[in-house]
This record gives sequence, structure tokens and C-alpha cells, in this order.
Amino acid sequence: MRKITKQEKEVLSFLNIVRITGVTNMFGATPYIEAEYGLDKKESRRLLSLWMKNFNDEGKYDEVND
Repeated sequence: MRKITKQEKEVLSFLNIVRITGVTNMFGATPYIEAEYGLDKKESRRLLSLWMKNFNDEGKYDEVND
């Protein structure tokens, strides 16, 4: 476990919202991260993977497993 960065926490919380809205299958959420945060595809995929590994309904992302 490691402490999460501010940006990671924001993106992971954003992904919980994307999931709840059902706007996309979460495997297709990379473009939403890119558009919302201006990140490149590689970093957006890393963050999506991080979210998938650490998903929780409460959105509590203070520490994560890489």
C-alpha cells in the first residue's frame, strides 16, 4: 500500500462517478480521463488500471495497491 497522490484521488473519484452514470463500460473510460484531465493515453490507462485494482463503492482512496 502507498499513499495516493492528489491527482490520482481526483481521477479515481471521477471514475466512480463515470461508473454510476453508466455513460460507458469502464474498460472504455480512458478517453473520459483524457478529456477531463488533459492527460495522455498512457497515463489515463495507468489511472484506469489503478482504479480497477482498488475500486470501492465508497470512493475512499487514501491508499492504493499498485
